[in-house]
Amino acid sequence: MNRKRILAVLAAGAVVSTGLAVFALHQRAEEGAPQFTPAQVFPGFAAQVKNAARIHIVSHGADFDIRNTPDKGWILPGSGNYPADVDEVRHTLIGLAALETIEPKTARADWLRYEGLETPPKGDAVLIEVYDAAGHPLASVIAGNMETIGDTNGAAGLFIRRPGETQSWLARAVFVPHGAPSDWMLLQVLDLAPARLKDVTIAPAGGRAFTLARAHPSDASYTMSPALAGAAAAKINAIPTALTAFSVNDTRQVSQIDFTKAAHVTAHTFDGLVLTLNVATVGNDVWITLAATAAPGATPTVVEEARTITARSKDWAYRLAPDKGRLLTANETALGANTL
Repeated sequence: MNRKRILAVLAAGAVVSTGLAVFALHQRAEEGAPQFTPAQVFPGFAAQVKNAARIHIVSHGADFDIRNTPDKGWILPGSGNYPADVDEVRHTLIGLAALETIEPKTARADWLRYEGLETPPKGDAVLIEVYDAAGHPLASVIAGNMETIGDTNGAAGLFIRRPGETQSWLARAVFVPHGAPSDWMLLQVLDLAPARLKDVTIAPAGGRAFTLARAHPSDASYTMSPALAGAAAAKINAIPTALTAFSVNDTRQVSQIDFTKAAHVTAHTFDGLVLTLNVATVGNDVWITLAATAAPGATPTVVEEARTITARSKDWAYRLAPDKGRLLTANETALGANTL
């Protein structure tokens, strides 16, 4: 073996030896480095959940409370004591109790925005604070972005930090933080299957009333009466979906909305439920009141359904989702033009 070949072999061996040495040092460093152990964010909170009496939420554009009262249960005081969605309250409280850190993340204040953890109301984070009846804090967290972590039980990754601290964490979460009052309201006030609806009569404000009806639950289309030339079937059949896919996104006490120039909507189901709505346009929003009765001969189930709907909604006005609002304020001009 010549001299050059020997030197090349020795050089290659040195490189390999150096690599192995670096690898060994790295392994030793890894073995000696402290390992992070997941932990509950609020140890002991699970035992205190039953004592929760107030949840305070701050988000971008919202700052409100959800309170547990002896006579009405969970309500939103800032929305006229409207009933809260108990499932949302339960999911949030249980979710906070189960919240578990996965690993530490940044502690740099200028990097928190990348995790959605700027202090509310700045940015998209949600501050959640829980207090007992005496006003003692039970839990407090700022929740930011969520990400998939491949959890087989359906949990998601949630970036969090404690108020007043810049250290952030990726946590395992079984709830979604909600920062709008409407997210906490019991807004499911009408659940009407499409097959039940028989007819809808709309009396527009300042326009002629018309009825959309069908003879049998199996009929796919409604017929307009009085008939209107140029009214496409698609437009006619869209209007009943405002009731069969009912959707509202806010509420006020009925006295806060002016219904003096409202349109009036009456609907009947094949099994005897009668719905009555007043529909008012306020700026770009459409608000309704909702009441229900049972027609003569209706079953006890329908009678009870009507009673429940009226009892739940009698003091409230509801803001419709925009697409539903356009449908229930339709008039003959809208049906005859391409505006629905």
